[in-house]
Amino acid sequence: MSMADERIDREEIGGIGSQPEESGTGSRKRVVRAKAEGSSKQKQRPKWANVLLWILRRSIVPLIMIIMLIAGLYAGYVVIGHGPTGDVFSWSTWRHLYDLIFAES
Repeated sequence: MSMADERIDREEIGGIGSQPEESGTGSRKRVVRAKAEGSSKQKQRPKWANVLLWILRRSIVPLIMIIMLIAGLYAGYVVIGHGPTGDVFSWSTWRHLYDLIFAES
């Protein structure tokens, strides 16, 4: 049993080391109980909505990474390198760059 559980038990039964109840603690317990009761009354989503939300939650980071990769390629080639805008998304441009970097000398 953790220290927090022991403290809660002492407060409930008024054991040794318990302090008199403050005005805020009683209302806090009612709020917790009300939230617990309200959670069972929440409207359930259809299964397709749960699946869609699950897919979106799992794919948001890879999507952001792909968008940032494209933005970085554009910024590096067009803004910093002063290359033509249309060549950024051309496969031959990046193939040529790869050949320049990894060519045997």
